[in-house]
Amino acid sequence: MSRIEMAEMILLAVAAATFCILTVYLSIKLHRERRALNRRIKALEKELRYDHLTGALSKKAFVSEMETSLAESGIGTLLIFDINSFRSVNEMFGHIAGDGVIKRFSAKLLKEFGKDLVGRLSGDDFLIFIAGTCDKEEINERIRRCGATRFSDKPTKLLITACCGASCSPQNGKTFDDLYAKADKALFYSKQNDTTISYCKDGE
Repeated sequence: MSRIEMAEMILLAVAAATFCILTVYLSIKLHRERRALNRRIKALEKELRYDHLTGALSKKAFVSEMETSLAESGIGTLLIFDINSFRSVNEMFGHIAGDGVIKRFSAKLLKEFGKDLVGRLSGDDFLIFIAGTCDKEEINERIRRCGATRFSDKPTKLLITACCGASCSPQNGKTFDDLYAKADKALFYSKQNDTTISYCKDGE
């Protein structure tokens, strides 16, 4: 074998080794980039699915899951919670303190209703959908047990109260929009009459 042939073989071997190393490097880099991309996608999905302050579902995610549940069973109760005079909390203590009240309020809801659907509508308004039941006594007991409608907030030293409006499927509607409109009406009645919870009448 001549020197030229030997040199060519060495160059081919070096080229082959370089190609293999480059292939492995690019494969590892691509794998890492895919993992990083998947993590970013999952983080974005979580950000869109959950409210960043409270951990409750976003309104869009809540509505989607509620509609799915209604399509499957057609039975359930929608609750709308609203903190009474919440604006005064922000005015007296500032928005950071107000956010703290919302977090502690939502934590009580999530503790009791975490296996149901809990979503943040906006501000201090929250939605809960309990699938498969319209039992008012059971629901009233769970609301009482969660303690969200009346509790002493230690950081602000305020008595926080909230009221609730409720509607049931299929008596008051079969879609989110119908049930929300009825529950919102019941919430208005609850606020006007200073009651903890009001239910939309059957057939309305």
